[in-house]
Amino acid sequence: MRTRLILAGLLCSAVVAVAASPAKLSIIKKAKATPTPAPREAAAPAAMPAVATGAAGEHEKFFREKIAPVLAERCYKCHSVAEGKSKGGLTMDTAEALRKGGDTGPALKPGAPDESLLIQAIEYKDSDTQMPPSSTGGKLDDADIAAFREWVKMGAVDPRKPGEASVARKLSGLSDKARAHWAYVPLKRPAVPQVRNASWGFTPIDSFIMAKIEEKKLVASPLTDKETLMRRAYFDLIGLPPTPAEIDTFIKDESTGAFAKIVERLLASPHYGERWGRYWLDTARYSDTVGGDQNNNTQDDYRYPYAWTYRDWVINAMNADLPYDQFIMNQLAADQMPGNDKKNLAALGLMTVGERFRQNDDTINDRIDVVTKGFLGMTVSCARCHDHMFDPIPQKDYYALKGIFSSIDEPDAEYQPVLNSPDLARFKDYQDKIAQYEEEDRKTFFDVLGEGSRQFRESARGYLQAAYLGRRGSDEAALKQRDAIIEAGKLDGQVANFVSGRMANDERIFGPLRVFEKLPAADYATQGAVRAQEIAANKGANYNPLVAVAFKGFKPANLEDVFALYGKLFGDFNLKAEAAFATARAAKSADSKVDRDSLELAGAIFRAFTAAELNTEMMKALIDQWPLRMRGRGRYNFAAINELTMTHDGAPAKAMVVKDKSSARDVPLLIRGQAGAPGEVVPRGFLEVLSPGGQRLSFSKGSGRLELAQAIASKDNATVARVLVNRVWAHHFGDGFVPTLDDIGVQSEKPSHLDLVNYLADWFVTDGKWSVKQLHRYIMLSKVYQIRSYAVKSNEDIDPDNRYLWRANVRRLNFEAMRDSMLVMSGRLEPQVGGSPVNLTDEPYSYRRSIYGYIDRGNLPDLMAHFDFSDPHMTNSKRTSTIVPQQALFLMNSPFAIDVARRIIARKEVVNQPNDVQRVQAIYKIIFSRLPKGNEVRMAFDFLGDETMGGKQIATAAAQLAEQSNKKLEELKKRAESPGNMRNARRSAITNEGDWVERKPLTAWETYAQTLLLSNEAVYVN
Repeated sequence: MRTRLILAGLLCSAVVAVAASPAKLSIIKKAKATPTPAPREAAAPAAMPAVATGAAGEHEKFFREKIAPVLAERCYKCHSVAEGKSKGGLTMDTAEALRKGGDTGPALKPGAPDESLLIQAIEYKDSDTQMPPSSTGGKLDDADIAAFREWVKMGAVDPRKPGEASVARKLSGLSDKARAHWAYVPLKRPAVPQVRNASWGFTPIDSFIMAKIEEKKLVASPLTDKETLMRRAYFDLIGLPPTPAEIDTFIKDESTGAFAKIVERLLASPHYGERWGRYWLDTARYSDTVGGDQNNNTQDDYRYPYAWTYRDWVINAMNADLPYDQFIMNQLAADQMPGNDKKNLAALGLMTVGERFRQNDDTINDRIDVVTKGFLGMTVSCARCHDHMFDPIPQKDYYALKGIFSSIDEPDAEYQPVLNSPDLARFKDYQDKIAQYEEEDRKTFFDVLGEGSRQFRESARGYLQAAYLGRRGSDEAALKQRDAIIEAGKLDGQVANFVSGRMANDERIFGPLRVFEKLPAADYATQGAVRAQEIAANKGANYNPLVAVAFKGFKPANLEDVFALYGKLFGDFNLKAEAAFATARAAKSADSKVDRDSLELAGAIFRAFTAAELNTEMMKALIDQWPLRMRGRGRYNFAAINELTMTHDGAPAKAMVVKDKSSARDVPLLIRGQAGAPGEVVPRGFLEVLSPGGQRLSFSKGSGRLELAQAIASKDNATVARVLVNRVWAHHFGDGFVPTLDDIGVQSEKPSHLDLVNYLADWFVTDGKWSVKQLHRYIMLSKVYQIRSYAVKSNEDIDPDNRYLWRANVRRLNFEAMRDSMLVMSGRLEPQVGGSPVNLTDEPYSYRRSIYGYIDRGNLPDLMAHFDFSDPHMTNSKRTSTIVPQQALFLMNSPFAIDVARRIIARKEVVNQPNDVQRVQAIYKIIFSRLPKGNEVRMAFDFLGDETMGGKQIATAAAQLAEQSNKKLEELKKRAESPGNMRNARRSAITNEGDWVERKPLTAWETYAQTLLLSNEAVYVN
């Protein structure tokens, strides 16, 4: 037992802290010894050399023009008193602090740039001290570095007086330098470089890689073994491991095109779209729920029942290798592309599956953000309040785009286009269940409506008085009188506020009251009865007849008499109101005879309809208008209806589309982004820096969506191809040429291989014809893709982060690939492509691929968060990668993971082996896609021997754990299957149909399989 726990613990820790195996990878670097810094009191400022008087003015000018602005823009973020930061003990915003230096001593040695720590840091001479770091924009421009060297060489004259800080230049990207940034300039394919080691490569890509390797004096790695390469390719293209049979076939194929055949087969697999579609869904901030401040996870309508149709469109587009320019255009303007397939309307989900905000401007901002980051790698939303501080994006660019997205609407669910023809029997079953839910909701609706309207009718006079006084705004005396009426009558303040709105807008019921509100008090004696008779006659007006007739013969002396009349009218109607509601409840069709006037008066301050008219959309719209406390009364099935629509196989599949408004409009620029400070109106259009000649393209066809799509997807727009190439490269090699995949702007790190980025971007558009699959082929058939991941000590010292790709990067599987690979190992992966979402984390488990998982933007499951799932609130093309104990605990304790281990041992490849050595080999091929080495077979037998020797002690402990687990399982089943829970709109996830995992002790072999699943190798790709 002790041995078992020790081994399991060691392997568990391997998931938490990656181990470096001599046979596999070497990624843990020894920390360089750093001498203990001397006490600060001992660090004397460097002496400034004497400067000739004639040169002093020139030196001061040089500092203020060349050095001070760079310090302010690039250094103060981490090294200034104003920012409250002094990394390494160094501040740089005063002359004294800069001369004094930080924890490692003086930063400057005037006259000796090569001996100055500051120069060494900005020249990146020491891999441990590189300033500014990549996180704040990366290395300074060569011109700035040269200026700092010259400044130090001249004596590092710093004319700042004690306490005087450098003043930063105004941060603005509207400069020629920013416009000339590599990502925005027109594309020109660079020549393939000539290299000394020309025989190393397979394709032009390798020449670009080798040129950098030779430049940096690195040593390129050789080809990796076939098992490693095959596993790498499988996870890269389809996110699943190869089967033992597929491995054997590849090993035996000794033809020169063996690997090319593997690539072709994987690109043709339907699983390709599932793997690469998920990457785009991260960029598209895909979710099945609203999220944000829209009351997520309540009984309200917080789910998108049709978001999955957008997800399926992405998968299908990837599998069909839809040209990337068409991929872009469909997501912006599928409805406006001539002759477009109706199924492509689902692509418009890019704009509709995002977070929803109470302010529509914020929803528009989200759409601008996803379009510009997603396709262009540009942070245009930063220009909402001012010109972009770093990139050449004026504020007008933002509002040119805002005009486009302000000119579109979303049709109601009933008008969204249907994409399928569901089975008639299943469709009827779906309709019947919806009808049952709506019948329950109508009952609840009428109950709450009846209670609310009765509350008003019984105290109508007081509510009308309070509402009238409340409408007098700043009249303090009137407001005090209003509060006194509410308190004396024990009225509901929220209802009183609601009545104010109805008095102003309901002509049928309260139009007569408004007539007398406008009548001067002095005129009541002569005009009161006349006005009453006019109302009673109801000529030229549209008053409710029951209200009008109440004014017959009425002679009011003042407004209070009118309030009294309304009080009596509603009070006398209480019994009739109940009858009117009863008739409305019973009305099952549009032909039902209903006294509309009586129903309207029964509803009083609330709009009332018959049961036949009250579908879900109507009820939600009416409830949203009620006073807040009324909205919370009763429990409706709105979210349950959404879930049924989302998951039922008979429900129609609809596209979440947008449509242009009847008239498009340009919008004004908002000064400082404030709604109350409009500036000039900006014509709808494209980004200035990406428009031909730098003159912003203007759009005039409808909203401008189609023109925007054409501008983004143009072959002349070099930025869009650079962004795509950078992302594809990142998913193949673990990082992009530019690490920030959604921002390749001025503040991003410089590309590790700028010429290769431009070469591939041009190749992608011209030779590759916008085909992402062609790009995969081109990259994967290069030698740099196929080399091994072993570390070389001499290379580690020069390029510890492997930015120049002298070896393959070791990459951890993301959550989806890890879970899906376990399903493949267990033999339970369901191959169906597409369909409604499933619950990935809770029992009863689904065995569908993880891309089909239900994503709740406002309540992401802990398991997915622990494994670094993408935050669906925003565009996020590059996930973080953390190592936390919860990851290992899931693999150790989850019934899902335990069931996988049990099923691996039950596979025929394991069961049918003639001896234990071959059984271990079979397990290794299933989990690691390779055969074990000699010492690994011995370790397996040691482990199994300890398990067997534990005998009775292990069996007893395991039985006790199993008993406890089964008790918890029964509790889970009861909660999940109870009628209340099945319709509980507040649960955080949808519920799957299926089997529950059996709780029973693992055998020694099953424990061994689980232990291997806990190892590094199971969750990393070499």
